Amino acid sequence: MSVEENGKLVNKFYTLELELEKINALSLSWTLVHPITEDSPLFQFTKDDFANNNGEIIVFVKTFDDMFSNSVAIRASYTFDEVIYGAKFEPMHTRSFDNSKTILNLDKLNPYDEVSL
Repeated sequence: MSVEENGKLVNKFYTLELELEKINALSLSWTLVHPITEDSPLFQFTKDDFANNNGEIIVFVKTFDDMFSNSVAIRASYTFDEVIYGAKFEPMHTRSFDNSKTILNLDKLNPYDEVSL
């Protein structure tokens, strides 16, 4: 995120704390969640702050694939103008009718609900 320090714009990098630091199984879908607390660099950000600041969220996920005995990594980047303020992803998984299986609905990869903040 670009911030002003001593009259100059400088880039600042922050490591965001996550709700879950480690996940041991990737059999379901997971959403990385950064709780916005008083310690968060995004604390008290408003919808206008996301629209008016030149910021970017960079995501790097690394995991180990047991089947192929190999490390797998993925990177993604989201600029502040791509952030949907006050949104929460809909759950992608449901239970089967007899409650014996978890069903992953890949068509629910992007749908979200608006939440009040």
